Amino acid sequence: MKIEEGFTIDAPPADVWAILSDPRQLSELLPGAEITEQIDDTTWKGGMTVKVGPLVAAYTGTVSFILNEEERSAVIRALGQGKAGMGTAEMTMKSRVAALADGGSEVTMDSEVTVTGILAQLGRGMTQVVSKRMLQEFVGRLTRALENQAQA
Repeated sequence: MKIEEGFTIDAPPADVWAILSDPRQLSELLPGAEITEQIDDTTWKGGMTVKVGPLVAAYTGTVSFILNEEERSAVIRALGQGKAGMGTAEMTMKSRVAALADGGSEVTMDSEVTVTGILAQLGRGMTQVVSKRMLQEFVGRLTRALENQAQA
């Protein structure tokens, strides 16, 4: 399933990129995400818990970050194995932080997501609703983190 999302934020691109290109900071802002161990320069172990209606799906796996500092772009690939027969989840996301004329930033994300197991049975519509909810929560957390950073 393809998911295309984006948002603007009132913060300089360098500040936004500094957070989004750091796996540990990123995982602290993403609802349900956790980084547990660094495997190498680009790969991390971790987990993701997603609530879909009454269902809670928990995955453990790896996430890799291929960063292009000059373009402020990234390719993030996550592979997860669900707990208790939840199936698998795989995501490849291309993201970019671009400067806006007013000094703010635009973040674009194009993802390809594949899930198996019980979440796949819930259908595309439910997955998109959950994705939008998670993005809204993430943007709120990112905004607060940037505001706190600016005040420090």
